[in-house]
Amino acid sequence: MDPALVEGTRAADQQAALLRVATLVAEGAPEAVIAAAVTSEIGLLFEAERANTMRLDGDHLRVIGSWHADGSSEAVGLVLAFGGDTISARVVATSAPARIDSAADLQTEFGRQRWAEFGLQASIGAPIVVDGAVWGVVTASRTQPGDPFPPGAEVRLRDFAALIAQAVVNVEARREMAELVDEQSALRRIATLVAGGRPQAEVLDEVTSEAGRLFGASAVTLVQWQGVQDEVVVIASWTAEGTAPIEPGSRYHPQPGGATLTVLETGTATQSEEESPERGPCSVIAAPVITKASLLGALTASRPSDDAFRSGAAVRLRSFADLAAQSIANERAQAELRASRARIVRTADETRRRLERDLHDGAQQRLVALSLALRMAESALDDDPGRTRELLADATRELTVALEELREIARGIHPAILTGRGLRAALEALAERAAVPVELDLELEDRLPETVEAAGYYVVSESLTNVAKHAQSSRATVRARSDGDVVQIEVVDDGVGGADADGGSGIRGLGDRVEALGGRFGLDSPPGEGTRVWARIPLSATQPYG
Repeated sequence: MDPALVEGTRAADQQAALLRVATLVAEGAPEAVIAAAVTSEIGLLFEAERANTMRLDGDHLRVIGSWHADGSSEAVGLVLAFGGDTISARVVATSAPARIDSAADLQTEFGRQRWAEFGLQASIGAPIVVDGAVWGVVTASRTQPGDPFPPGAEVRLRDFAALIAQAVVNVEARREMAELVDEQSALRRIATLVAGGRPQAEVLDEVTSEAGRLFGASAVTLVQWQGVQDEVVVIASWTAEGTAPIEPGSRYHPQPGGATLTVLETGTATQSEEESPERGPCSVIAAPVITKASLLGALTASRPSDDAFRSGAAVRLRSFADLAAQSIANERAQAELRASRARIVRTADETRRRLERDLHDGAQQRLVALSLALRMAESALDDDPGRTRELLADATRELTVALEELREIARGIHPAILTGRGLRAALEALAERAAVPVELDLELEDRLPETVEAAGYYVVSESLTNVAKHAQSSRATVRARSDGDVVQIEVVDDGVGGADADGGSGIRGLGDRVEALGGRFGLDSPPGEGTRVWARIPLSATQPYG
């Protein structure tokens, strides 16, 4: 037959075969169906006795499509090592088509044994390349001696490998889209619970169970540090059926260098391979749970190492960790709001009783005495003018003292210097009256909004009072500066430290006052290292003086 005619027929057959497979790819046929179709088309088109489509899996190849001239396909699922000098090893090593025309071309004993085992006489192969890396191999083999494949057959085989690669990409894209839809649905269900103010326990149960289902995990836990080095406590958990449960409240030591400790130390989502005493080798992903810019704990998921999480899973887990953090923050905010309201009521009652007591024991008593003195003076006016003058002098002194006591009470409610001259002057006055030396570092505008000045003043005043009472400090530093649209206040001492924000109503009241203006308040007081009280108060909290 005319060689040109033979080549034309072969080209037409190849195009027809490629079109049939391309149609399956375009229709979104499953990977297994496409692998079977490609393999059979290769076997028939290249006049082979055997053809295989194989997926690279570490240092092995897994057969996903198999065709034999006798009609059998029992090799599907077979796992083969590709070491030595085999057609698959050559393709994987070079990422290019390869051919072996006879056993004489083989360079290793392993390759020759493999050929003898399968009865091969000639083979061609081409790589399945996905995202620039070898994903697998397609091969065709003949078993008749002296019957090599035509020149260039291995290059033509590459077209079929490219169709397999496209099918893999399509399948991955569909899988990723389905997972994304599933993930967004799960996140939406959890977000609905968070937005609805459902109890924290209910939300965290939903977070762990949804994450477990979506990521195919065997166990999911939310953990945090609670004071013991490298020991965490389980806040919420979920385990798959057949997996030993992990009880909330239980404690354990995560593996050093593992995902959980890495997240707790760095705040970065990560993945690792670990050894669990209960479950053996595990693939673990972990993401940080962050509330109010502070790392609260870690959300972790694990499953057996032989079915490791895919790359990027830890980053996706972060979305579930964020919802857990929001639920925790919501519940904390509600608890803090309830406590703040109770403190405001209690503080108002205490302030009213203190004012009543101060007025009753001080100015009120003096005004009563003054009233009696004036009545006595009135009685003695006609009969004893000298006595009248003495009584009037005593009344004048009592009135002077009463007025001074009233001024002191008023100064405690709102210092006159703060109203008249502003925060800078008021802080300078506080420093002059302080029981310990105070260094001032002030960079303030002339006047600030009234409520901002009041909040800043009381932060410094209460803090200096605590320094004098509790800190055993030799000195203190007060820093206050206007920085853009916020005022930053800081009081630092060199005392014994160990102060507790929950230990007294004064500090808690300062926090309530600052946070009521949309600001932030904090206390840092490690034992033996002094105390730092700080506040950040937005200038937009109210209107400045006009």
